[in-house]
Amino acid sequence: MKRLFVEPLDVLMFRSERPFIARESHVAKIGTISPLTFEGALKSKIFIEFCSRKNYSASDFQRRRKRDETEEDVRRTLEELMDRVKKKIKEDKELVKLFELIGYPVKAVEYDVNKLSEVMKNPPLNYPSKLKVLGAFFAEREKNVEHFPIPNDIVKEDKNGGEIVKLRPSKIKLDQDSNLSATFSSYSKVSPIKGLIELDELRKYLHGEVPKIKRIKLRKNKESSNPYPYLIEIRTGIQLERETKQTVEGALYTAEFLRLFENWGFVVWYELEEIRDEEIYDYLSGIIRIGGEGRGAYVERIEDLDLNEKLDLPELINEINEDKQFKLYLAIPSYFGNNAWKPSEEKLKQKLGVDGLELVAALPGKPVYIGGYDFALNVEKPLRRWVNAGAVYYYRFKGKIRDDLALPVKIVKGYVDIRCAFIGRWQDV
Repeated sequence: MKRLFVEPLDVLMFRSERPFIARESHVAKIGTISPLTFEGALKSKIFIEFCSRKNYSASDFQRRRKRDETEEDVRRTLEELMDRVKKKIKEDKELVKLFELIGYPVKAVEYDVNKLSEVMKNPPLNYPSKLKVLGAFFAEREKNVEHFPIPNDIVKEDKNGGEIVKLRPSKIKLDQDSNLSATFSSYSKVSPIKGLIELDELRKYLHGEVPKIKRIKLRKNKESSNPYPYLIEIRTGIQLERETKQTVEGALYTAEFLRLFENWGFVVWYELEEIRDEEIYDYLSGIIRIGGEGRGAYVERIEDLDLNEKLDLPELINEINEDKQFKLYLAIPSYFGNNAWKPSEEKLKQKLGVDGLELVAALPGKPVYIGGYDFALNVEKPLRRWVNAGAVYYYRFKGKIRDDLALPVKIVKGYVDIRCAFIGRWQDV
């Protein structure tokens, strides 16, 4: 697995899906920390530095949006964008390679303005690109050990100092329509746990053990009561006019920011298709702008990680093939298409190489909503309901899981986006 370390230089804002209007004094709440945010930041850095090196204006590659624009206005601005891009490509063949790397929508529709108009009306989940971020996880600088969300089947007895236990599918059905089983533990009352688990604890969890929860240190020798390596800072600001940069009367707002603890940042997992790291190495280091308000962060490459070896995948597959059952754990938010709460069994079956697949029980948790902004088309991306990190699905299967399976389990195609999932063992109650 190719990896980067991203260290914030200041506070960061990852906004929630709730509407935010400065004049109405809404609070911009903290939202989901999505790998798509980091992917967008890296692609923006590559694009801006390419434009700087070529002496291009980034606005030449962006649709010029108008306020209260009509359908005819949209069509005209798309045609103007297409004409500008085609002219640039005739003069500079490197642009095509850049577009393939970052997933530029004009290239994705093969420079067809009619298809681009359809994209405006029905935006895809992703544009095809050779650079993909598979995950972003909290980590300490120099240690570079990833910390993962606690799986939803790891809970604790509902009392102070309660024991940490696993939930398991039972023989009791939730209802006849879904045919799914209820999950139970050895205690009658349990509660969810906040916090993170380290990579080595993830290995233990996937092999059937109960993982230890990470104890976060605020500083070198001071332990924090916070289950996460950050504090939330609340700041107040005022809206500025876009053109004049003057303050807008009455447009106060409050926003929540993350301030990571000393020496903490993010390890980012990424992949490059058909492109060597050396070709974009200079782009994948230095300062990037990330999250709301484009706060700065320093990014550098770190040592690759062999996940199959680290998580003892060959042994794990042998154990699961003997059990004829496994659980699927989502380490980051995933989208299954049409607001679905579970993965497509057919797609998962093809990925794992098994003959038959039956969903026994599920702990998807509360959904999250993820949108974004399309720079090229200059429009907001639609909010979509994703299944949050930590979700766990229990399966039984026929056949055998393929020997050449690689971790993480990844299915990114069409309106399905599973970038970082893992298979593990589970036992009946």
